[in-house]
Amino acid sequence: MTKLAFVTGASAGIGNEACILFARNGYRVVALSRKPTGVESADLELALDLESFEQIEGLAGKLEAEIAAAERVVLVNNSGYGQFGALRDLSESMWQKQFSTHVFGPIKLAAVCLRLCEQHGVPLRVIAVSSVLSIVPQKMKGAYCAAKSAMNTAHESFWFDEQGSKSLESVSLVLPGPVKTRFREHALAALEPVLERASAVHRKKYQAMEAALAPGASIKPFTASASDVAQKIYRAAEATRPKPRYLVTPQTYAAEFITRFIPRSIQRILFS
Repeated sequence: MTKLAFVTGASAGIGNEACILFARNGYRVVALSRKPTGVESADLELALDLESFEQIEGLAGKLEAEIAAAERVVLVNNSGYGQFGALRDLSESMWQKQFSTHVFGPIKLAAVCLRLCEQHGVPLRVIAVSSVLSIVPQKMKGAYCAAKSAMNTAHESFWFDEQGSKSLESVSLVLPGPVKTRFREHALAALEPVLERASAVHRKKYQAMEAALAPGASIKPFTASASDVAQKIYRAAEATRPKPRYLVTPQTYAAEFITRFIPRSIQRILFS
């Protein structure tokens, strides 16, 4: 029997680096992606659309075969993308997709994994990759901020709901600030349909956002690598006593301090 890691969003970036790190340390790795691309470090790669509860349940048989042969399981809920734009300009489907990817799908997957782990008496750890923007809202990024904040609350509630479980060992959140991945490329692609319906009042803000997301745009100071985030994920997987939250990048540590100790009226000035 071996340790098993399920990693969503495994085709690139943080998810891919997490797969490499788990594999290097003796885990059997199952990569879960919307469009599998051949994750070299994975022992098995499965297609998974987190927007579909039916597809998540449909994977239960394959997940169970893996869980039944494992001594312990780690689920890394890493899939995500940024739906940016003024809230007044977002369609219902944009909101739905953002929350399905970050909240509904990950919690459903965690519930399926926990059910299967309980059936086979296997311990489970759940690790969700959130964002600094889950604790500090930012203009023109409201849907993403809201989805990541809900991701935090949903995973922490999942932990409290399942306190009586003999399988669930821990639920941890990893909160990075800016990370050097293809996140900006994907955010720009998701922004393009918004621009077609954008309100004129926000034209200058959209122009600034397009410039910030464009290829070749400057990278923010203290930007982490995907490997830096993967290291925190692995720490949560292996810790004797996993922490509820793992922070990555100075921006996240600063945001955590400010939101704890600075009055909200001042926070609005600082984050505006």
